[in-house]
Amino acid sequence: MSLMEKSERNHLAQTALGKDLQVTKLCLGSLTVSPMQAALPIERAAAVMAYAFDRGINFTDTAQYYENYHILRAALKRCKAPEKVVISTKTYAWSRELAEAAVEEARRALDRDVIDIFMLHEQESVDTLRGHMEALEYLFECKSRGIIRAVGASMHHIAAVEGVITLTERGIPFDVIHPIFNKKGIGIADGEIEEMEKAVKKAHDLGIGTFAMKSLGGGHLYSSAEEAFDFVLSKDYIDSVAVGMQSEAEIDANISYFENGIFPPEAKKVLDGKKRTLLIEDYCEGCGSCIERCTQNALRLEEGRAKVNMNKCVLCGYCSKACPMFAIKVI
Repeated sequence: MSLMEKSERNHLAQTALGKDLQVTKLCLGSLTVSPMQAALPIERAAAVMAYAFDRGINFTDTAQYYENYHILRAALKRCKAPEKVVISTKTYAWSRELAEAAVEEARRALDRDVIDIFMLHEQESVDTLRGHMEALEYLFECKSRGIIRAVGASMHHIAAVEGVITLTERGIPFDVIHPIFNKKGIGIADGEIEEMEKAVKKAHDLGIGTFAMKSLGGGHLYSSAEEAFDFVLSKDYIDSVAVGMQSEAEIDANISYFENGIFPPEAKKVLDGKKRTLLIEDYCEGCGSCIERCTQNALRLEEGRAKVNMNKCVLCGYCSKACPMFAIKVI
């Protein structure tokens, strides 16, 4: 992409996500400030998120699993126009009862009568979607009652995108998907980026809104952030891109790139200096809970302790929540 082409874009402007939502191209991923990753103090985390909203980002992604609703609620109280922030959340619920509890938890904890997007979390295929059908039907019921605006699914699997397409074509009209999508296919559990591209484009052609996750490969692509962002932003079937940000400097850097196609020199230093990794403490007892939780097959037991293959790890931090000894951290 030429400098002239970059200068003519404005990816912070709002765009359609599905049929009924208008969001900024840059979405604030909330996991990175939360307990499973940076574990910033609540006031600090809320200040970072509020700064992003006040800089013009109107879209954020969270999840029941992240246990960070209190942070997002504090950020909404701090920012200038909380009513303009579009919130997407996710649940692992598979039954009607669990889905009802998840929806009410989100409404109560976020102090919102209406949740903009509610998704099934980390789906794998049409079979897992069918296995969550009770929960899915309840989410659509909530949409018909006006307490959810859009229903969707997040996924690391191409087969899950294809499953959403299958169900949509059979009369279960998904509004939104949230797939892993980056230039090297890092984190895709069942294929290559070219296959994911084909599936996501087909979903988008059906009118399903698409917002990408892990465009920087969980941190693996920081050194080539320009190329990584350009790859995702060049796809007209990607409506928005969720990017985790832990500081005002990161927010300024990414807004600059999304608006102007340029990282200012000082902002580039911020990104070049970021080196995130998964730390497993010496007091790990080797119980294997983290290995069972990891969907990337990035963890193994070796000499009685968990070990990580950083070439596979996408730094989601989900393993840290599964650890009973609190021995795993994303740093």
